[in-house]
Amino acid sequence: MIGFATAGLKVVPLSEVWAAIEERRAEALQTALQTMVEDRIVLLLVEPAARLERTPLGPMSETMIQAHLLNAALTRSWLRETSIASTMLGTAVLAVLTTWLWLSLRSWKASIAVGALVLAYLAGLTLSASLAGFLLPLATPLLALLVSSAAALVWNHFTSSSRIGRLEGEIAAIRQALVSQESSVESLEEDLDAARAAAARSTGAEEALRAQLATARAQEEQTRARLERLERESRTLGDGRVAPLDDAELERLRSECERMGIVTRDRVVLAVFRDLEKAARSTLPILIAGEPGTGKELFARAAHHLSPRADGPFVAVNMAAISPELFESELFGHVRGSFTGAIADRKGLFEQAGQGTIFLDEVGELRPEHQSKLLRVLQDKSFYRVGATRPTTVNVRVVAASNRDLEAGITEGWFREDLYFRLKGLVLRLPPLRERRPDVPLLAARFARDAATELGRPHRELTEAALAALERGEWRGNVRELQNCLRQAVALADGTTIAVDDLRLPSDEPTRDDPGGDTAVLASLRQHGFDMQATARALGWDRSTVTQRLKGLGFRALVDSGGDRTRAALALAGDAVLGPTVELKLREYHEHLLRAIERFESADEAIVACRRRFKNLPERHFRSLELLVRQHFDRRAPAKV
Repeated sequence: MIGFATAGLKVVPLSEVWAAIEERRAEALQTALQTMVEDRIVLLLVEPAARLERTPLGPMSETMIQAHLLNAALTRSWLRETSIASTMLGTAVLAVLTTWLWLSLRSWKASIAVGALVLAYLAGLTLSASLAGFLLPLATPLLALLVSSAAALVWNHFTSSSRIGRLEGEIAAIRQALVSQESSVESLEEDLDAARAAAARSTGAEEALRAQLATARAQEEQTRARLERLERESRTLGDGRVAPLDDAELERLRSECERMGIVTRDRVVLAVFRDLEKAARSTLPILIAGEPGTGKELFARAAHHLSPRADGPFVAVNMAAISPELFESELFGHVRGSFTGAIADRKGLFEQAGQGTIFLDEVGELRPEHQSKLLRVLQDKSFYRVGATRPTTVNVRVVAASNRDLEAGITEGWFREDLYFRLKGLVLRLPPLRERRPDVPLLAARFARDAATELGRPHRELTEAALAALERGEWRGNVRELQNCLRQAVALADGTTIAVDDLRLPSDEPTRDDPGGDTAVLASLRQHGFDMQATARALGWDRSTVTQRLKGLGFRALVDSGGDRTRAALALAGDAVLGPTVELKLREYHEHLLRAIERFESADEAIVACRRRFKNLPERHFRSLELLVRQHFDRRAPAKV
């Protein structure tokens, strides 16, 4: 390829020369003309160019191209290509810089920086030819930039997942440490109260306990701050894998959600829906996780309607509601005569969903033997009807959902790992309603309108106070509970609007004096992962009151389980995931009780002392404490004899 530079070729309009002649600046004219023509070609253009051609130096006529070429030959000012070594070095620098940008900046900032880098290189490509006479390579550096960007994005994806996994493990360990430190603080607070009350204790002992308590509280606060920092980092990493949503995209997603019957303005839910849109067009299986009532079936239906299978059937199956004895018949069908009552061939739910979508709700409730049968269908795309000798092949898209932690189920042994990986082509996690409170007024207004139409009652607007009360609610049943609340309010309201009283919301604060309050306290503890400080804040109590409630419930659970801490913890936690946390608290409470009574010779003496030490324990729970004390002394008696 022949190239040329502009060095030495100066284009001077004839008007400038003519102006110099008219002004009769002979001496200046002679000098100027000599400078213009000396060792150069003089080209006089008397007609405008018929057509301009594209060149590395811009549009030119054929005559000008030839003039530039001849000038380059005379002045030896050819365009020079960079050497292979220079090209490789520049390409490497560009690739390293691109990789560094993707790895060190958030995704949207890195996109802008890499775009600016590309534009800067293209500008340098043009300027280097016109100013320095160098032709920079184009394809190799840009290809390296593209490859390094893709590699960095893939690396970011995998390292973010790995980092999140490590953070989750560290968070779990810190939570365990926090539980232990909380229990230590609570025990020291009780010991300090006992030291103040006991006249036999010296001032020095009380001061030592004060110092220990201050140290324990400081350690707890440090651990809590570290836990919050790690949780923020984990959320940041998780959000970093989701591209940000601009206003136009948010509005489009809101409109599309509305079309699918999903009412939300929450960015997290909209980001989940955007991922659903992308996955719906593929054959990828989808697993939707979330608490009951968060709208998992709505998202499953949206996945069906947005997919190429939209014209096919959508079959929803509640796996928890299928009788174990009828599992195979319901899902896979049967042939006539295969069992008593099978008077005709019957298609199962999988076959009914052929060419469409089957939604397997509450898949975490499947028995182990049923999990293996479902796994075989997902692997082979075929199954046997009950009593059939030939397999039935089915083409169906699977969307599954669960409100249980299936990953924890794998660890604990109640859910098959191979089935989990068959279901988790894409995992979508729907947040509970309490984490998207701005959606509550939108949903309430929609449910009020729908209920009025359904019940044939006039539409009533919610008052501001009613909306505020709804927004403060915990909504443990999520959207489903809110819908039932509004349906009831519309049915019972007498005024022209729906007021707070029409909602019949439960009292915000559980009663402290009656056993019924224990249920509300336990529910709040479970909701907040048995974090005593968070639970106390939610109930509007001080932490020691919540501690005494849990301690009493724990003593009663230990008595009921015959001293089996694991079984007692599981009964209180209500969830295997929270079991270890509660078990650690129960161990601390029980061991603190045993340390407090160790110096006494008889159970009666110890019980009297416990009356003073555990004076804030609800009376109805003291009977359980007394039984634990007597059991301890009964076991200790033979050893002393």
